[in-house]
Amino acid sequence: MFQGENCSRFDPKNEYLNKCTSNFFDVKKQAYTFLYIFLLLLVSISILLYISQVLNINNANYQILQLEQELQTIREEQESLEIELASKTSLAKIETAAKNRLNMVEAKNKEVLVYNENFDADENFVADIPKEKFFLAEIYDKIVARIMTVQAETID
Repeated sequence: MFQGENCSRFDPKNEYLNKCTSNFFDVKKQAYTFLYIFLLLLVSISILLYISQVLNINNANYQILQLEQELQTIREEQESLEIELASKTSLAKIETAAKNRLNMVEAKNKEVLVYNENFDADENFVADIPKEKFFLAEIYDKIVARIMTVQAETID
């Protein structure tokens, strides 16, 4: 145990001996007090950090809700613009604009052309006629192709 200068004699009635032992218990009480204060600070800092994180999460959730609402309004605006685009590019609207503004008329003879992607260039024809004999026919076809107009419309 702790023994000071005047605590060498063990006398239960000696006041100084009681003071010396009480100082030892005071140091122990101070150590426990510091430990309790340290734990109290640690717990309070932990609670403050937890509350701070909860507030940050709530703020982020609020921002997410705002962005989702903004996204919804942008999507609605996009849908309305797509509807407007579809109405302005409809064939009926284009036809009325062509007739009214450009004074175009409907063609009397309509010709439908079908494009075939599966055309094989290596087909063998029955008659192998040289191209030189069809020179005038090619010139005639080019002249006729420039003169004629073809109207494209949907197949109903």
